[in-house]
Amino acid sequence: MTDSPETDAPDDGRGSRAGGATDIIAALTEEFRQGLPARIARIREGIAAWHDRGEATGLDDAERAAHSLAGAAGSFGFPWVGEAARQLERLLEGAQAGAPGAAEVNHALSVLALAVDGVAPLDAPERPLVEEACVAARPMVAYVTCGSREEALTIGRTLVEERLAACCNLIAGMTAIYRWEGSIETGEEVVLIAKTTADRLELLTTRVNALHSYDLPCISAWPIEGGSAGFLAWIARECHS
Repeated sequence: MTDSPETDAPDDGRGSRAGGATDIIAALTEEFRQGLPARIARIREGIAAWHDRGEATGLDDAERAAHSLAGAAGSFGFPWVGEAARQLERLLEGAQAGAPGAAEVNHALSVLALAVDGVAPLDAPERPLVEEACVAARPMVAYVTCGSREEALTIGRTLVEERLAACCNLIAGMTAIYRWEGSIETGEEVVLIAKTTADRLELLTTRVNALHSYDLPCISAWPIEGGSAGFLAWIARECHS
């Protein structure tokens, strides 16, 4: 028996080139991520120059920085940061013509800061922006029960359309056992779970009451204590865009 000589497939260099390209992209992405706090600082400083000192160039600087961030964030795989930056850019463009006001611009900046902080922790001067966003746009879950799927669909779609919720989920087949007017009742219901924010909860409650068929709808809510930073920032953005 004759042993066949061992042969190695020729190395055309494609594997090493692919690995090198991947390493370069990863390094550039990490460099971009680490530079995010500085980008937020530039935007904040520009808005402060416009709002506090009346410097029109500050508004231009902030708009350019937001535009640059919106494009780069999508390219480097941070779409939620890009969406928040685009929303702020649109508001800054409107501010050039006198609308919207500083309060809306500052809120959009806070939402952007919250999105970025989930990717790269912000520096001390920008921390108040995150704290403001966490208070005003604190993500919450609202729990509502409905008498039918059709009613739940109507309420859920209305909440999302009116930006009182970022997303609504329906869970059918829930059985309710409750006491009502002296009698114990049993009924089939559909659960509606809405992802909203603390500052939208009162309006959401009012809207559900207006649309609901029950005399006393079940509407309860609790804060979201943790989870994906990108998803939580998305909830805040969708409820305030």
